[in-house]
Amino acid sequence: MDPNDSLLGHLATRLSTHPENVATEALAFILRRHEYLRRAVLRFMESLGAPPPQVVSFTTQRSEENAARPDLRGADESGAPVLFIEAKFWAGLTDKQPVTYLHALPSDRPTALLVLAPEARRQMLWRELRLRCEEDLQQRSPFDVGPERPAVLQMGPQKVLVLAAWQPFLESLQSAARAQGDHASSENLNQLLGLCTREDTTAFLPLRQEDLSADIGRRIYQFGALVDEICEAAVAAKVCKKGTSGGSRMSYWRTVQIEGHDFYLFLSPWRWHTLAETPLWLEFPSQTESWNHLLEALSPLALRTPSMILRDPSNSDTPLIPLHLKLGVEHHEVVQTVVDTLRGIRDLIVAKSA
Repeated sequence: MDPNDSLLGHLATRLSTHPENVATEALAFILRRHEYLRRAVLRFMESLGAPPPQVVSFTTQRSEENAARPDLRGADESGAPVLFIEAKFWAGLTDKQPVTYLHALPSDRPTALLVLAPEARRQMLWRELRLRCEEDLQQRSPFDVGPERPAVLQMGPQKVLVLAAWQPFLESLQSAARAQGDHASSENLNQLLGLCTREDTTAFLPLRQEDLSADIGRRIYQFGALVDEICEAAVAAKVCKKGTSGGSRMSYWRTVQIEGHDFYLFLSPWRWHTLAETPLWLEFPSQTESWNHLLEALSPLALRTPSMILRDPSNSDTPLIPLHLKLGVEHHEVVQTVVDTLRGIRDLIVAKSA
């Protein structure tokens, strides 16, 4: 199964405001079931150069004496905490992280705080973790095990802070499950990997300076203006009739009536990000009873490679047509190319109705 299609990932992001809690409970469920998976966690840490604690059991979100409340608490045979696992996606560090958590771990045996985070956040989060350790613990000897590997910070003779990305961590557990022939655990891990992959690819990433440049704002403004210009040009060319306009936090749209059908001409960053590389889209009318007729009329577009008829899973599988923009040409040619596409759509509908 493709982890990007994970049911857990879909439900967690739809039904929970804190997907980290879902990931924590899922990971705890998986680790409680099999000792070999708990050992796999320790082997993963050892592969990073971290002394593995002797964990025999896991519990979730149990408060320690110093008010630390890690997501997962790994205890040894005596019941002492020896491994804390903190599940992070995009929530910020709390005031107690990581220093209070590290203080809650004993110093007379191998212990560790393992922070799991999206790969896209790892470098920025590592800088913040190091800074907090240096400020609060006067720790001056961090070492990284390589830019492409997770990071390790030695906090004492037997205590370490480890930051790792979700994907290699879960894949190491999945390899252990496959070696055991444990298909159920492998599938459970794949579901969790799907949630983590979804968070890594769809969440709001930390802003970069170039994301706030005037060029970005100007370009988005120009894309919105293109919606208006294309509508006006298509109306002037008698390709369609003018309709209403509107928008939301995710889009700007104008309705265009083509052969009696009210299509929506959208500027949609979300569809641009998830469905095809174009900011502009033609969405089918909201009257679903017209869809079958239109899909039949526009079937030549669906036969193209790639298909020109897509579905938006975030909007009741509404049919869409990506309106690709011509590159390296003057402004008027960009507008005219889309108008020509709309004319071709109109002609197909007319031919079907004839």
